[in-house]
Amino acid sequence: MTLEERYADDLWLLGFYKKRLIVPGWAGELDAVELVYIKSQLKQSPSLKRRWGFRPTARRLSEKRIRTIARDGLSANKR
Repeated sequence: MTLEERYADDLWLLGFYKKRLIVPGWAGELDAVELVYIKSQLKQSPSLKRRWGFRPTARRLSEKRIRTIARDGLSANKR
């Protein structure tokens, strides 16, 4: 399942989650669908990687680190 499939009946909610999920510290505990979405967005955007505390050239994006930053924000997981 993807975010698009999950919120197919509510496009406003889909747009809201797409914007908010990529904000460090906002998402709390991620489920598998949210993790996949965030990781795909990080892979596409060097500037988003930087906002999440990764180097823009990073190829390896640790699931554990993504989950920690999504839950606690960047200040809890220093670069």
